[in-house]
Amino acid sequence: MTQAQDARVILVGNELLKGERRDAHLAFVGRAMLASGMQVSTAQVVGDDRVEIARVIREQLRGAKVLIVCGGLGPTHDDVTREGVADALGLPLEFSEQHWKEIQRIFQKFGRRADKSNRQQAYFPKGATAIPNRRGTAPGFAIERDGCFIAVLPGPPQELIPMMEKVVLPRIGEMFNKRPLFTEAFRTAGVGESAMTPHLQPILDRHDAFNVSSLPHIGGVDIVITQKPDVVDRERVKRQAQTFEEELRRYLGAKLYAKGSASLESVVGRSLVESRATLAIAESITGGLIGKRFTDVPGSSRYLLADVVAYSNESKVTFLGVSRKALEDHGAVSEAVCREMAQGIRRETGATWAIATTGIAGPSGATEEKPVGLAFYGVSWDGGVEIRERVFPGNREDVRERVAFATMLLIYERLVGASGPTRS
Repeated sequence: MTQAQDARVILVGNELLKGERRDAHLAFVGRAMLASGMQVSTAQVVGDDRVEIARVIREQLRGAKVLIVCGGLGPTHDDVTREGVADALGLPLEFSEQHWKEIQRIFQKFGRRADKSNRQQAYFPKGATAIPNRRGTAPGFAIERDGCFIAVLPGPPQELIPMMEKVVLPRIGEMFNKRPLFTEAFRTAGVGESAMTPHLQPILDRHDAFNVSSLPHIGGVDIVITQKPDVVDRERVKRQAQTFEEELRRYLGAKLYAKGSASLESVVGRSLVESRATLAIAESITGGLIGKRFTDVPGSSRYLLADVVAYSNESKVTFLGVSRKALEDHGAVSEAVCREMAQGIRRETGATWAIATTGIAGPSGATEEKPVGLAFYGVSWDGGVEIRERVFPGNREDVRERVAFATMLLIYERLVGASGPTRS
């Protein structure tokens, strides 16, 4: 194990093993460790079993400098992480009257009363230091063992992330005094990983100061470069990173829509604000998903005028002015209807730009001519309208997500001027 590969993560929860909930921690923890000069070398999922949690912790402690344990600190019978940690370290659990009072105070703040089951959240392994939780009732805790710093945190990301940022990361920085590894992320859309790889490899071959990760997502690929642990010349890393970005932009053009963690909807919103333009949305297949994406971005009221979810044929006529003739001649899932939806919402709101979606998300509603996944999505502006047709793969949720992303990508391309390789 190299000096930088010294952080390990344990995710606790039966729901993760059963696929009932997706992990929402590892990506954040991995990035956070890099910012502290460390790299996560191992991540393991374990169920809500006290004996198994203790076994995995003992196993992962060997050779680790940092161990992050996420989940299982709640008040229910299957929240046994604190017991598993105590067993692994051979320590008794001790009750903290101070933290029990704090838990009670949190409940009182919201007009509720703490239950007896919440008392277990005030137990900590002997010698552990509590980590305050400002977003929930379960405090975390930290303890050192054989040169390893162990941080045990609750599962909900809205609780875990601020606890990591305010307490755990500063503590790691103080203990190990490591310089953060240089890392940079480039967000791309509209080019598949298989199509990108042959063009990307020659660029990568010219740079040896960092490792490159290719992370596919629903609409494209995120490319992340990370300083190699054995490369100490940081200026060399930065020079190569700058050259890498320049070459990447020459190849991808507008398909490289952001550097860092910015979402496509935030990039579109920023472009609208900069051009003093407005946007209106007419959704059918996506059912309000695009509107949610835009309104999740703070300040979206500066450019978003309306989002109409016109699911039925009648609502398309009533609210968007879609003609009955278009519906009768072509059906709701058609280029003609999508065109009239985009034009109608722009006409009704006076927006600079309008986007629209219609399609078949499945699993029912398909015909031989119109399969599941078929979607029409488009953009309308003063002087033009563009409608695209695609059959998207996946289940109902996947199809809706892909249509939403493709529609946002379409208006992004119109706003900034699309260039670069075509979609694969």
